[in-house]
Amino acid sequence: MFNRIIDWAVINRLLVVIALITLTVSAVFIIPKLNLDAFPDVTNVQVSVNTEAPGLAAEEVEQLITYPIEAVMYALPDVEEVRSISKTGLSGVTVVFKEGTDIYFARQLVFERLQAAKELIPEGVGTPNMGPNTSGLGQVFQYLLISDKDAGFDAMALRSLNDWIVKLLIMPVDGVTDVLSFGGNVRQYQVNIDPSKLLEYDLTQEDVVTALDSNNANVGGWYMNRGQEQLVIRGTGWFESGDAGIGNIKQVPVKTFDGTVITVSDIAKVGMGSEIRQGAVTMTRKTAEGKVENLGEVVSGIVLKRMGSNTKATIDGINARIPLINQALPKGVRFEPFYDQADLIEKAVNTVVEALALAFVFICIVLALFLMNLRATFLVLISIPISIGIALMIMAWWGISANLMSLGGIAVAIGMLVDGSVVMVENMFKHLNKPDSTNSDSVHARVPASDTDPHDVEHDDHGIELRLKEAGKEVARPVFFAASIILVVFTPLFSFEGVEAKLFQPMAISIILAVVSAIMVALFVVPALATYLFKTGVKEKESFVLKPLDKLYRKGLTFALKRTKLVISASLVLVISAFALVPFIGTEFVPELEEGTINLRATLAPSSSLDTALTVAPILEEKLMTFPEVTYALSRIGRAEIGGDPEPVNNIEIYIGLKPVSEWTSASNRYELQAKMERSLEEFPGLLLNFSQPIATRVDELLSGVKAQLAIKLFGPELDVLANKGQEIEAAIKEVEGARDVALEQIAGEAQLVIKPNRQELSRFGLSVIDVMEVVRDGIGGVEAGQIINGNERYDIYVRLEEEYRRNKEAISDIRLQSPTGAWVRLGDVASVSFESGPPQVRRDDVQRRVVIQANVQNRDMGSVVADIREIIAKKVNLPSGYSISIGGQFESQQRAQKRLAIVVPLSLGLIALLLYFAFGSVGQAMLILVNVPLAVIGGVFSLYLSNQYLSVPSSVGFITLFGVAVLNGVVMVESINQRIKDGLDTSKAVFDGATSRLRPVLMTAITSALGLIPMLMSSGVGAEIQRPLASVIVGGLITATLLTLFVLPVLYSWFSRKKIKELSR
Repeated sequence: MFNRIIDWAVINRLLVVIALITLTVSAVFIIPKLNLDAFPDVTNVQVSVNTEAPGLAAEEVEQLITYPIEAVMYALPDVEEVRSISKTGLSGVTVVFKEGTDIYFARQLVFERLQAAKELIPEGVGTPNMGPNTSGLGQVFQYLLISDKDAGFDAMALRSLNDWIVKLLIMPVDGVTDVLSFGGNVRQYQVNIDPSKLLEYDLTQEDVVTALDSNNANVGGWYMNRGQEQLVIRGTGWFESGDAGIGNIKQVPVKTFDGTVITVSDIAKVGMGSEIRQGAVTMTRKTAEGKVENLGEVVSGIVLKRMGSNTKATIDGINARIPLINQALPKGVRFEPFYDQADLIEKAVNTVVEALALAFVFICIVLALFLMNLRATFLVLISIPISIGIALMIMAWWGISANLMSLGGIAVAIGMLVDGSVVMVENMFKHLNKPDSTNSDSVHARVPASDTDPHDVEHDDHGIELRLKEAGKEVARPVFFAASIILVVFTPLFSFEGVEAKLFQPMAISIILAVVSAIMVALFVVPALATYLFKTGVKEKESFVLKPLDKLYRKGLTFALKRTKLVISASLVLVISAFALVPFIGTEFVPELEEGTINLRATLAPSSSLDTALTVAPILEEKLMTFPEVTYALSRIGRAEIGGDPEPVNNIEIYIGLKPVSEWTSASNRYELQAKMERSLEEFPGLLLNFSQPIATRVDELLSGVKAQLAIKLFGPELDVLANKGQEIEAAIKEVEGARDVALEQIAGEAQLVIKPNRQELSRFGLSVIDVMEVVRDGIGGVEAGQIINGNERYDIYVRLEEEYRRNKEAISDIRLQSPTGAWVRLGDVASVSFESGPPQVRRDDVQRRVVIQANVQNRDMGSVVADIREIIAKKVNLPSGYSISIGGQFESQQRAQKRLAIVVPLSLGLIALLLYFAFGSVGQAMLILVNVPLAVIGGVFSLYLSNQYLSVPSSVGFITLFGVAVLNGVVMVESINQRIKDGLDTSKAVFDGATSRLRPVLMTAITSALGLIPMLMSSGVGAEIQRPLASVIVGGLITATLLTLFVLPVLYSWFSRKKIKELSR
């Protein structure tokens, strides 16, 4: 088969060149369509269901809304987990589906089950809605609306502009699923009733709501003919907007009392106000001159990207609309983006592109020095752009995004892409410097022995095609098998699940695509182009780099072949010492990626109000702005609209924008800067601080429901027990070295004013519980009475008691109720009004209540920190029956990946052994080549240990790659020795000649593979953290594998190949 391929390529060389040109042209058109992302989206398939329950406390939300929704979701197919959070006024349920479920199918299933859930939720409590179809990397763009000081736009006007102008202009951008407004005041037309007036005119709040509803309507009456025209009949009775609307509301008649019409203005104050706020945003930033500018409270927008859409294209679409948005905004108001994932994407892609470019330059230099021929160097190098081009085209076609991992795969493979071409061209060189075997004898007879160039290769234009074919056929088989080994090595990565699958499968796909393309180039393009490039023959020049190396190697090999025991025992000592080092190397899941932005969560006491948080946030921002590295600090307090993170108002999330690391002065890395920030903020007592990064926080939260790397979950039925035991666990974990930001989530301490009816007193006056509850829900909480509509804008009309009647406990106790007998009764006489403490939130996983103690890991590996946590909890915490602990978050993913790797690595080795057996037809020789694997592990382990890196999923992938690369050299060398034995040389001479003749290709493939990764090893750009362990394992392993291959393999050859030698010598 291989012989036919080489013959076809040489004969149809013009066809190959035309195919190459066609490929180049199509690449120019297809590659720009490639999706660009910072890194793969690791979010699992999940659908969120949000329900707003105005005014309800966490426990009522859990029992009335969350449980019914959870209960119906378990009936769905492929559901992996259902988790929920219930807090004041909001229920959030997340349904996680098995990997591979189509997100739209999952959303359809959830939507259908929600209809059943709605039947179980009491009327008027809340209506469940599905959350936006977004992911962990979904918050791609964030902006501010800022007005000039003298422009006259307050927080309410800015919020209206954002909701009804900016949002509507961003929504049509392809890839946008939702835009969340955060901060500012939502406009509301408020009717604040005086309760004494209601009693005076014998009215109820319901009468006022009904009156407003029946005085605010538009209707249609179809058509009427007028002569030859047709008129549309409309009844327009909507309230007008603005001050005119307030006037309309005031004039609404509620009742006729003693012949006098009582209007809304007689019993209530009507005015413009703001909705009950759940969140706010403040910002402080540095101007271009470096001055600190405090913007105070601002209005912000968060653009959510639809799951699976092209991030870069979405952001470009938003940026293209900015001129249109600024045009639509009134004078004095500006639209300013402050967070944009495009920067991160650009940096991440640049990290890899720079590594690729540098690697290409290094490989050019190495090839030129070893081959000493520009045409040959060009012929080898052409395989790099062609292979990468084909790989990117197929990725664009399959919809795989070009991100840190998939492009990283190409960077890892760049050295391997030239391997096949190197071996092919190097062999062609040898053949072109001697005539084909049939004419060799006649040349010797014709030319004197003293002639240094007996074949006159410079002017030999006969038989070149023949020689190229012969050269190609000789190495086509090992080239194909060597590349197949690389492919086989990466196939087990497709057995990964969860996060690690989403991270590393794009890398495996891109490597496999590039390597398959490289095989095609080596077998088709190189032989075809060689016939053009080497038309006039080629004269081999001795490489000044190779000459001393060759001399040195011959001496070394002679020494090794004489002292076999010494070589073997030295190798064994190195292998044993490498395996002995493994327990001293820590383990982690994936190194943390540097995003260039810090996310600081500051949590206040559970009972803190929004106003308290609004006074604290600017003080914290001011402190943070003293660091020269910080460019802005934006505080998000509480939560945005439904669909955002369901945070309480005592939670301040501060986005800290940073300068590039090269411009830092007070700290050298992020951890050092965070430690200094923490010390600076510690002077504010009672603050709980947690440092992370925006995307890392979102991904951690979506995977485990917690915004930290580790989640120690305590399950149990009683909230009080969970709170007490949670505190014990928190105290224990704080003693563990390496555990940072340890915090128990707040599940107690929310201040509540509880109004509890006294049933005995109620029955005395003939009142029912609902009479009291209506006062609490509608009078104190408030009730909607329609909307005022103006174009796209819609504002609620909200009816509640005037503030002075609900300002404090005494005022509430003094609210009057009218009994059926006509008596006026104080609320405090028929119900107890008291201060209590309750849970601010209730979290559940799979119907069990749970509390989480979260922690981040710093200056230590995750594996050992978790082992210490387990030990200290077992020793210090005594759990009652019905309570259990599990450790989730990144550790869960790490455990899953390690279990998978324990199967995958032996499987890879087994597949390699099988391929080698097929290639050589000898178990002994397959085992001989597999000896390279432990030799390669030596360098990989030592490089991790010496560079203080941990054994993570990227480094494990590095080892898998290394096995393939290490085996390649062995294949080439064993094939060469076998060839010589077949030609009739005795074993020792064949081993020596075979090994020395393969020095150049072995060194070239190893050096190009290693040099291709050096830029990744030295890189400090975005994403370098994930690629560094991978690169250092391969580079370290290649060094030991190459050195030991050149000496250990020839030494062991005769031991492992006795049967094969007999076979070949026949």
